[in-house]
Amino acid sequence: MKGRFLCRMGLSLLFLCCPTIGTGAPPFFQSLGGSLVSVPGGTLDMGSREGGPEAPTLRVQIAPFRIGRYPVTVAEFVRYLNDAPSDPEYLSPQIERRGGRYRPGRGQRRMPVAFVSRDEAMAYCAWLSKRRGATVRLPTEAEWEWAARGGIRRARYPWGWGDPNGRARFDAEGPGRVGSYRPNAYGLYDMAGNVFQWCVTDHETPRPDRHPARGGSWAERDPRFLRVFHRTWFPAGYRNADVGFRIVVEER
Repeated sequence: MKGRFLCRMGLSLLFLCCPTIGTGAPPFFQSLGGSLVSVPGGTLDMGSREGGPEAPTLRVQIAPFRIGRYPVTVAEFVRYLNDAPSDPEYLSPQIERRGGRYRPGRGQRRMPVAFVSRDEAMAYCAWLSKRRGATVRLPTEAEWEWAARGGIRRARYPWGWGDPNGRARFDAEGPGRVGSYRPNAYGLYDMAGNVFQWCVTDHETPRPDRHPARGGSWAERDPRFLRVFHRTWFPAGYRNADVGFRIVVEER
């Protein structure tokens, strides 16, 4: 996968222009253009025997939570960069810097932000927590998988079963705008394909030097990477065109 991904890196920077999507965002996140979905709690049989050792089965109790309807977009991440500037300067093919201010590159506003390390994603969550008076964080793996299944127990993909072609962005030359495919039954978009999404581990793992990301990406040729129980491990400092994130919000 890594070799194929690197071959596509040049093409991944030529993202397509895209219109703004109306999010119907609740007041809590309207100023950031975000939208949250309330996910009910329940008992998750996490993982699947068909996923092999990378998807161990584990029964987990999930409390209700709110999760981003879409992955965090470039426009949303730019607001963070301009409000909480960092040193050294943040560099990304998706984002420009002019006159001391960041702004989305041409056609990038509604693209999922990528080129974000796990620590950078967590810093965004910390900033938003402080700004909005709520606890904002990355989803746990169990929360992400529960949300991705959309209420369909033992589902293989966010839509249930069936060919991912026409249902998710994969085997492509770069990411696409968020919300380009139909959502799952919970109303969540891009839970398969487009960009991997950073999660936090909520149970024992044999890979303490690496961190999980879920959902698969535009660069995958094999649809098995898009299955809801598939886990891919990256170093915490990994930042490239195939990994982004979405948020979970806990009201205070």
